[in-house]
Amino acid sequence: MRLCFKPRPYSSFDPVSGITIPRPRVLPGELADGTVVTEYQYAFYHGDKRVGGLGFHGTDQLAEINGHTERVFTFDLGHDWLITYMLEFKTMVGNSDNDFSFLRDLAQGLAMAYAGQTDNVEDLRYVAITTVSALAIAGVLTPDRGLVASDGHVVLAEAYVPVNAH
Repeated sequence: MRLCFKPRPYSSFDPVSGITIPRPRVLPGELADGTVVTEYQYAFYHGDKRVGGLGFHGTDQLAEINGHTERVFTFDLGHDWLITYMLEFKTMVGNSDNDFSFLRDLAQGLAMAYAGQTDNVEDLRYVAITTVSALAIAGVLTPDRGLVASDGHVVLAEAYVPVNAH
């Protein structure tokens, strides 16, 4: 059965599986080449029991989208070991969807953990991406070449959070 995460304040929740993904622990980071990144450390819960987690890097930048400025946070899931771990979580929770659908649904849960915000002072967008190469190495076929950007990136999920500051 497909995961279908819904936003909640400070988390996302899939009512069928009972999985909750709270907003992650966020730390500043720097890659070996000097690139400044953000480290995201997510935990996955079933009820009060932690059943998994996922850590990865991302970036953020201001972007002009549809005529207005948004802060775009990109989650970099473009590593085969991340894809493999996400698929191990699929097995652990007994999900029977095809691998690509599961990856998209879980990535949506990561992005949706932020969608319940009510205090942001700017428009925000959370985008989870991977690469065709990472998917292929992990044994996942991309079902539609139309999903692949010219640079080989694949958008798995996206959540837009409009300005909500009071």
